[in-house]
Amino acid sequence: MTQARLARFVRLAIIGGVSYAGMAVAGSTAQVTDEVGAACVINDPLNAIGTTAEMAVDGITYTRSHRPDAPGPLELPIGSQAGVAGCGVGQGYRFGSGLYDTTGPLGGTPVGHSDLVGHVLPTQVPNGIHTRLYARAFAVESPCNGKRVMMVSDDHAFPAGLLRQEIMAKISADPVLSAFYGSENVMISSTHTHAAPGGYGEPGVLPQLPNGTPQAAVDVYKILQGSVFSVTHFDADNFRIVSDGIVQAIRRAHANLEANPQADPIRMSVGELLNANRSRNPLAYRQNAPSERHRYMDASGNEIDVDKRFLQLSFVRGNGSAVGVLNWFGVHPTAMGNHNRLISSDTKGSASLGFEKLMGTLYHPDGEGGGNGMDNFVAAFAQSGEGDAMTELFALDADAQGRDAPGQGVPYRYRFGTNDPFEFDEEGFALGERKAVAAYGTKQLSQALKQFGQGSPLAGPVDYRLFYVDMSAVTVTDPAVLNENEFPELPAALYADSPKRTCKAGSGLAFTAGAANGLGALSSGYTCQDIAPVPYFDDARNRYNGMFNGQGYLAVYKGNTPAVLPFDGVATSQFLAPILCAAKASNPDFSCQGEKPVLAEFPAELAPLQIMRIGNLAILGVPWEVTTMAARRLRQSVLETLAPIGVDTVVIAGISNAYLNYMTTREEYSAQLYEGASTVHGPWQLAAAMQEFRRLAQTMVKGQPAPEGGTQTFSKGDPSPITVDLPALFGAVLSDARAVYTQGSTVDVTWQAGYPGNDPKTMSSYLYVERRTPEGTWETVATDKDPELVFLWSWSQSPALTLAHVVDSSKAKAIWTIPANTPAGVYRIRHEGVYRLLAAQNPTPYTGVSRTFLVAGTASACP
Repeated sequence: MTQARLARFVRLAIIGGVSYAGMAVAGSTAQVTDEVGAACVINDPLNAIGTTAEMAVDGITYTRSHRPDAPGPLELPIGSQAGVAGCGVGQGYRFGSGLYDTTGPLGGTPVGHSDLVGHVLPTQVPNGIHTRLYARAFAVESPCNGKRVMMVSDDHAFPAGLLRQEIMAKISADPVLSAFYGSENVMISSTHTHAAPGGYGEPGVLPQLPNGTPQAAVDVYKILQGSVFSVTHFDADNFRIVSDGIVQAIRRAHANLEANPQADPIRMSVGELLNANRSRNPLAYRQNAPSERHRYMDASGNEIDVDKRFLQLSFVRGNGSAVGVLNWFGVHPTAMGNHNRLISSDTKGSASLGFEKLMGTLYHPDGEGGGNGMDNFVAAFAQSGEGDAMTELFALDADAQGRDAPGQGVPYRYRFGTNDPFEFDEEGFALGERKAVAAYGTKQLSQALKQFGQGSPLAGPVDYRLFYVDMSAVTVTDPAVLNENEFPELPAALYADSPKRTCKAGSGLAFTAGAANGLGALSSGYTCQDIAPVPYFDDARNRYNGMFNGQGYLAVYKGNTPAVLPFDGVATSQFLAPILCAAKASNPDFSCQGEKPVLAEFPAELAPLQIMRIGNLAILGVPWEVTTMAARRLRQSVLETLAPIGVDTVVIAGISNAYLNYMTTREEYSAQLYEGASTVHGPWQLAAAMQEFRRLAQTMVKGQPAPEGGTQTFSKGDPSPITVDLPALFGAVLSDARAVYTQGSTVDVTWQAGYPGNDPKTMSSYLYVERRTPEGTWETVATDKDPELVFLWSWSQSPALTLAHVVDSSKAKAIWTIPANTPAGVYRIRHEGVYRLLAAQNPTPYTGVSRTFLVAGTASACP
């Protein structure tokens, strides 16, 4: 396809590619800067993955029974515009966007920093960068009432109460920000990538050691814990990087709003993204009442057991200047896999970076063109209700012969429909499943491009409420909520609790079993009381490729190689369940946990419940991973409450302001699969959350302050240790580039390096691919934020030097996969790093440069 035809294609795709149930698009000035690149995304063959019944990889068919998505009914605006007097459609909003780097240090537990978090098993020590992590912020103000909100989407697994506390303290101490922003009108949401370092206050697996514990004891404890769990203790360096980065993104969004006093429309579009997510737990979903499930059927007559709604806000000024997009789509960003060792923003971050590249976004530090209030396009692919949604489209499909018993079905390594390295002895195993990230990031990006600038302008005032609820002690008495959470066609035993109350937080046995996008050691589905409405146990044990039976082994990793011990998760769970049920029955704190065999107490924390209103849209900040049906009930309940004041649409901003594990429906809880076991406050947690959100929404309807909630304070841990290097010829090229390459091939260059954790290169890069211009200068074409350029760091570990926080024989490696649209020319790769010989000295910068090399051949139109 020629570039001219590509450009015409993208104009048609973006203008007419999606139906929005009557949403007007007149007056939209949205344009994609790189029209050819946008056409490449929309027309990318990766979008076709999962659209047919047959799935083949490298010519081998792995299933013929996949069920592609069909269009279905969308949860659209209800059509009410009541209560918008004085804040009508024509007035618009003031808005601004900002982004900032939140990429933490490499090295993990061996050098006193955090491992990657989210998968928990096995250990994932970060030793490189696939893509950088960013916080993306949007400020919105209503001219009619002067109120404003600040929404942040950050590329990490979870937010944390400690992290939010620190951010709010920094805002309060800022004389500019504190005049506009406080606890109620700032929302911090995580994308939920499982390939970001932790240690910034998220819940741990094992207890924290007390502050002041000798560093040697801390190191040993961390290393032992890190050899089993991919969760580590408080990491002061990463905590500072993440909190500072989020505040800097907020500052930039605020400055951008202040530099643009005019009010312009914010357009909301509601689309349907098919074949980009699927339910990872159909056994739990089918416990919901038939009458409820039948409300959500697609055009092929199949149940829609995972939300396909893609809701997007487009921020474009009246003069055509594009400020950004903020969208919500519920799916786990876990495509990099639980064997990955690279920091990555996964599918949602890949989509963000892709959109920003098409728009020419700048990633400049302050003082070098950043933070000056000028428009700089920001694309946030935020999280929604993803509790039971995964990108592994083929994980639960039968094999090519139609078999799905344990050991059959689609092999686990092909669950994305890609051929990424998956076994530990394969080259690239520790670099994650980057093809899968590209595929499912492309699907979300393509949808965002189609909806860019589409939809109707939001109308109405800005408003906000937040309060903290002790979810361990809520009694559900609201008749409307009780009615929405009880179904007469289901067994009465499900609803026999009196009173219906929540419990002290406890994780169930199946928490250790994991889910289809990350198996654990034990097995799921064992309960203290068999009252699940639909039989599921035989399917869990004998179908779906053994996904509910645990991984079948225990593994401890040394480097990239696991030591594997066979382990029968089914037999172990069957033995443990009755013991845990008996212990729970005699424990008054957990006696109301119903069917759950309680394995361990979950860290206690108040639940921040938040509502932000931008005209007719309400955004619910929830601290849980909410399953599909639970999210539907919660949205509908709040929508009914807010409709009288003109709210016609509700979206859930998942995993916001804290992380308190999962939230299922009462019916899903009864099966005690992974999500039910992780619903820590018991079977009535959803009903309690609906009741408390209704209380919060009613104060917004009445113009009253938020209900009085609880308060809590979190404590930081000790400073991170300083790691130093042994003397070396830093920056020396150890393995150089070849003389000539062609598009599609890979360039590898290795340098003698210093420990990169001594300089995280915030708003910068460890690597630069540069092209020589006709004038003889060098221009940057890729940095370590770009997925085609991987930064890899390695070092020679010895126990004595590790405990002394000394790095020896450190190497930095660049792996550049040359995109197909790379112009022919002369290139080089530059590495920027630091070394530190003494803890008392500041790091010293160094530079290493590869030989120049030629990229020969004809560039294609698309990457």
